[in-house]
Amino acid sequence: MKFPMLRALMVGNVLEVYDFLLYSLFVSILSPLFFPSSDPLTALMTGFSVFAVGYAARPIGAIVFGHWGDKYGRKKTLMGTLILMAVSTIGIGLLPTYEVIGVFAPLLLVSFRFLQGFSNGGETAGAAILGLEQTDKTRQGFIGGLIRFSTSIGTVLATLMGLLFINDFMPEWAWRIPFFLGGLVGFSGIYLRRILKDTIIQKPVKMPLLDVIQNYPLSFLKTIGVGGFSHVAFYVLAGYMNPTLHTKGLISSFDLMMMNMTITLVYAFLLPLSGYYSDKIGLRRLMIWGALGQMVLALPMLMVYAEGSFWSLLFAQMVFLMLSSAFIAPSSAYLNTLFPVECRYSGVALGACLGTALFGGTTPLICSKLAALLGPLSPAFYVMAMALIGLIALGQFSGKKNVLAPT
Repeated sequence: MKFPMLRALMVGNVLEVYDFLLYSLFVSILSPLFFPSSDPLTALMTGFSVFAVGYAARPIGAIVFGHWGDKYGRKKTLMGTLILMAVSTIGIGLLPTYEVIGVFAPLLLVSFRFLQGFSNGGETAGAAILGLEQTDKTRQGFIGGLIRFSTSIGTVLATLMGLLFINDFMPEWAWRIPFFLGGLVGFSGIYLRRILKDTIIQKPVKMPLLDVIQNYPLSFLKTIGVGGFSHVAFYVLAGYMNPTLHTKGLISSFDLMMMNMTITLVYAFLLPLSGYYSDKIGLRRLMIWGALGQMVLALPMLMVYAEGSFWSLLFAQMVFLMLSSAFIAPSSAYLNTLFPVECRYSGVALGACLGTALFGGTTPLICSKLAALLGPLSPAFYVMAMALIGLIALGQFSGKKNVLAPT
């Protein structure tokens, strides 16, 4: 793959993730402006509900954009996802508050948040699919790792905006600036994507998703398993462990953001390295090592966390992220092998979204409940169980409708 095409896919991916995550970082500011309540906690909980709307919309977007990508081409679909994300993000930045337009303010905010999630459901998988379809087989892991790297950079940029604009000295309207920037820069990504070359689908099928369900059911289940476990490690660290340290008063809000940004940045640079190594030893083999490593080290890491030593925990998290990158970096290339080209977008996009929604996105809540019921070490067993699901998803199966599809 030529660099301009890779750049177009990565820049679009960075902006897509950046725009999608901004709301979660600014929810404490947006909640009282759009969901006024005499109880600040009630307003915040309502704001988090809107955050969940974005995740609920992702599988719907995966179905729609997956269908379009398989039927009408990857390039047109990826242009559409980026346009939709840019427009909805600018829309949030321009939105009048409840004080100005009343009940229409929260309704419009929910609508824009839905559109963000809808767009995201088709973007991440689609960018990886198109990029890998244009890549030599000897570099599949590395290119897949680079595309995963771009999503982490989007997370880092969004966090930087949070650090800069969530401050008492900023004017009340300052929260709008990151949304404006994300939306406007998104249109530059649309310009860059004009040079994308589309994948030629010789024999398109009428209903790609139906083809997936009828002819590749185990491949679809494996995609859900891989998609679910891929994000568990990161959500355990950034979504459960570190916020819990903040809740206990062991680290400040600023330290929490800095810690999460640090592990995200380290994680980002580990991804292409792991992808490169997977091309040397095999995609599936490195993923198995990554899953086994997380299974073995989950309990020791939770033991370090229970002791409350900041630097020991940070080191343990780095080691754990290295193992996580070994699983997730080659995963895009691996998932591409599970479906033929005519239904690949539908199968990978929806399967990965469902896996993330069912397992990855619920990880912080499940870990919190387990810790409250069974003690601080119990989330380790959830990680072990998810690692087992990931390993099962990497298994080889026989049978006409269950074999790995050719690339």
